[in-house]
Amino acid sequence: AEEANTWKLLHCLYADSIFEHPTSLDSLITGTTLSQQTLVNALFRCDSELRLLQLLVDWLEATAAYQEESTKTSAPVIGNNIHWSNTLHQLLIGNSLFNKDKYKAMVTCMDPDAPRRQKKSIHSDDQKDDNDLCKRIFTEVRCGKFKEAVSLCISAGQAWRGALLQGWVLLHYLPREDPNSPLEINGNPSRDLWKWCALGIANNVAENVYYRATVGILSGHLPSTLSACQGSWEDLLWAHLRVQIEARVDKFLREHHATVDANTTPSDVLELLQSELQVEELSLQQVFSAVKSLMDGKRESFYQTCQRHLMQGHIRAIMQDSLQWLNSAEERFIRFLAHLILVLRQMGKDPLHDIGDKILEKYVTQLIDRLLDGSVDCPELIAYYTSTVPVERQIVLYAELMDHIHKSDYREGVIKAGVSAGVDVAASARVAIKKAITDIQQGYGNLDLTFTQTTAIEKDKTLIAKVIGSLEWLSLISNQLDEALWLSNAMIR
Repeated sequence: AEEANTWKLLHCLYADSIFEHPTSLDSLITGTTLSQQTLVNALFRCDSELRLLQLLVDWLEATAAYQEESTKTSAPVIGNNIHWSNTLHQLLIGNSLFNKDKYKAMVTCMDPDAPRRQKKSIHSDDQKDDNDLCKRIFTEVRCGKFKEAVSLCISAGQAWRGALLQGWVLLHYLPREDPNSPLEINGNPSRDLWKWCALGIANNVAENVYYRATVGILSGHLPSTLSACQGSWEDLLWAHLRVQIEARVDKFLREHHATVDANTTPSDVLELLQSELQVEELSLQQVFSAVKSLMDGKRESFYQTCQRHLMQGHIRAIMQDSLQWLNSAEERFIRFLAHLILVLRQMGKDPLHDIGDKILEKYVTQLIDRLLDGSVDCPELIAYYTSTVPVERQIVLYAELMDHIHKSDYREGVIKAGVSAGVDVAASARVAIKKAITDIQQGYGNLDLTFTQTTAIEKDKTLIAKVIGSLEWLSLISNQLDEALWLSNAMIR
C-alpha cells in the first residue's frame, strides 16, 4: 500500500506542475457579487503553496479512504430515526420500582444539550452508540467524505449533529437567471461565529475525543485533533496541513473583509475569534518537524521518507538517502527505487545520475540473483533494465546474466532480448567466457586455454563443461561465429 500511495503522490504532484495556473488574483475576480467561496477558489488557483497543501490533503484523504475500504475496520453504525431510543424507552417507563435508580441518574429531556445542562447521563447503550458514531464520523472526515459524515448523522437520528458539522462551509451565492431576483446562498453566512462556538466543543475534554477532533479539524483547532491521530504519521500530517489551509484561508478572508458581499461577519466577532484561535503559519518543512516531534519515538518508513522528500521537491535528498538504503532495504523497496529513478529521469529530474545508476545496477543484480535453476522466463525484463545503466556496466551485468543461464533452450532468448534492448551481447559473451576460464584457472592454478599443462585426472568436469558451454553464447551471435570457432579449436588443442 505504501508503494502505491507514493506513486499516487508523484502523479498528483506532477499533474499539477504541468498545468498552467494564473499568477494574479485580480484577473480571476471579475464579478460584482463576490462570495467567500468565489474568493477562495481564486486564491487556490493563483497561490501555488496553498494549492500544494490542498493537493497533499486530498492525497492523504484518498489513501485513507482506500485503506478504510480495503480493511473495513470501523464499527458499523445502525440507522435509527429515533435519537437515543434506549434513553427514551427508560423515560417512558418512568419512575417504576425496577427503574428507580436508573431514572434518577438519567436525563429527563431528550434534547442534545440535556446531559451537559442537567449533569446527568443517557442510557449506556445509547452512550456506546454515540461513541461509535463519533468515531465513524471522524473516519469519514479523515477520508475526505464530508457529505457521507453528514448523512451518517442524519441516518442515526442526529440531524442536529450533521447540521453542526456543516457550519464551516464557505458562504457562496448560487447562480441566478434574473439579476433582480433574491440571492440564494449555500454555506454559512455566520461561519466565523460558528467557529468561535465550535471552539467550546473542541476544548471541552468531557466531550468524545473523536467528536472534539472532528469539530476541531473543521474549525482549524489543531490541539483537539491530535489525540485522535494516535501517533500515525499520515494522520498527524493530514491534521497539520488541514489546519494550515484553514488558517491561510481565514487570513485571506480577513484581509478581504471589506470586499463587497465577501464576508458577513461583524468585525467584533472576528476580533473575538482571533483572540481565541491563533494558528502559527508554518512552512512545509516546519510542518514535518512538528509531525516528527509527535511520533512518540516512531521512525518514518523508507516510503514515508521518500514521500516527504517528494512533497518538498527534494529529489537530491532522495538520491542521497538511497545510498544508505541499498544494503539494508528489502528487495521490494529496491524495485520501487529503481522505477522511481526511471520515472524521475523521464521527468528530467535526476540531479545525481551516478547514484541513480547504482540503484539500477542493484536492481538488475537482484533480478539476476533470483535465477537459480539456469533458466529465465522473461529475459526482456532484465535486458531492458540493464540497458538503463552506462554501457560499460551493461556489458558486465549482462555477462553476469549469461553466467547464470546454463540451459541451452533459454540462451537464444537472452541474446535476442539483449539485442532488442541495445546491449552489446557480443562483448558480454566474451566477458562471460573469460569469467568461466578464470574460474577454472583459480581452481587449478595451472590451466590455460590450451590445457597443455593439465592431465585428465586434474580436470574438473563441472568447470570444464561450464567453459565449453560458455562458447555457445558466441555461436548464437551471427557475427561472432569465427571467434567461437577459434576458441573452440584452441580448447581442443
